[in-house]
Amino acid sequence: MRKIKTIALVAPSGNIRNIEIINNNILTLEQYFKVKKYYNENAQYRYLADSDENRIKYFESAFLDDEVDMVLSLRGGYGAIRIVDKINYNLIKNCSKYYIGSSDASILLAALSKKTNIKCFHSLMLMNGFVDNLDENINIVQNNIFNINLKPLIQKEMNGVLWGGNLSSVVSMLSGESYLPEKDIILFLEDLNEPLYKIDKMLYEIYRNANLKSKIKGLIFGDFYLNDDEIMPLIEEFGSLFDCGVYYSKDITHKNTNITIPYGIELKI
Repeated sequence: MRKIKTIALVAPSGNIRNIEIINNNILTLEQYFKVKKYYNENAQYRYLADSDENRIKYFESAFLDDEVDMVLSLRGGYGAIRIVDKINYNLIKNCSKYYIGSSDASILLAALSKKTNIKCFHSLMLMNGFVDNLDENINIVQNNIFNINLKPLIQKEMNGVLWGGNLSSVVSMLSGESYLPEKDIILFLEDLNEPLYKIDKMLYEIYRNANLKSKIKGLIFGDFYLNDDEIMPLIEEFGSLFDCGVYYSKDITHKNTNITIPYGIELKI
């Protein structure tokens, strides 16, 4: 596996805030790696980190930089859906690098996994905890060794490509170009700041999408920031609509306990 020596930081989604936290985390990274910034913290555009054109330019440039081994998103928020169909995937298709993101970056994980050979990981990002458990996260990325603690809700075999991420981000992709893998999937989902009825609505948007529904051969529900007595009946009900294993894991979350997992890897559980 490619040894990580240089890390590029990108901001393809929400506006750049908490500059002090960002700079402190960069100082931590710089103790072990060379760090290159592919964003402009002074170019905020409404609730976005920059204009669509500039976010695309920085994102592509980070992967095209021969010195860079790993590309790490600063944060999620919103904005990836505006650029995902405009990125030149042919330009970066064969870049031998790792990409790390989650939340809104779930959209980019899906696209890069489908259209490039870039190795993707669903993980904490610079602003929400990647550096807090740096050794373990880097080890998972470099060596592809990971572990998810799963609680069975419907204990059946799951066999497919690990795909999904943030529920609202996944649903936002359903009306556009398909970034689904060709193979069957184990769908993992998490979210925050969404009331129960909206989670219900979004889950049924997935169920009503025939292409996605037909590929689901396993379900892993992460953290939704709700009490178990609220969320568990809904996910058990939704899981029962599928003839596959259904599992629950607090390891997949927006919290700083979120674990790093390879995106697009084929699993049998």
